Amino acid sequence: MDMLDPVIIWLPFAHDPDAPRAHVRELGHQASRAAFGVAVAAWQSAHGSSAWRDAVIEHDAQGAPRIAGHRAAPFVSIAHTRGLAGCAIAAPGAPSVGIDTEPINASGIPALRALAEETGESRLPWNDDAWPLRLWCAKESVVKAERIGADALGRSLRIEHVGAIKDDGTQNVVVRSHRDRVFAVVTAVVGDHVRAWTG
Repeated sequence: MDMLDPVIIWLPFAHDPDAPRAHVRELGHQASRAAFGVAVAAWQSAHGSSAWRDAVIEHDAQGAPRIAGHRAAPFVSIAHTRGLAGCAIAAPGAPSVGIDTEPINASGIPALRALAEETGESRLPWNDDAWPLRLWCAKESVVKAERIGADALGRSLRIEHVGAIKDDGTQNVVVRSHRDRVFAVVTAVVGDHVRAWTG
């Protein structure tokens, strides 16, 4: 593992597709906490023991997750959706990390397509049918890395470049953020979900 790479853990979890949204959200929270525990162990294996090894996740005033009680702890990002949760912990000294995931059959795809038509982002060389979710998850991962609120459908973020889909199914995307910073984001379709991460 490169010392600059974040630790990223994805954990599938069972759920009833017809269950109430609040129930699925609680399952996602539980799975995210479990993913955090696995990520902490993996981070320590890669980077050595830490003072925050027994810490828990808390959320700041904007709702962004952080490692509780340790100012020097690395950045952390969590994500969950129906059937999948994830946690990323930044490498030592890395300024940020962000992840996101959505189910491949998410209900908001038509709205994402329509917005991408308006912005011209639909004309980028996405090369697969999952591109609206790759676009959305890439932007959301940047929002989480920036730790600022997202506007509706990410209108103030822009996809500036889309790479070719690689043999492993990943596609690199360049996103310009709210703060006019540029992020390299990796997107992937894995099973029934689209995943994205930047760090």
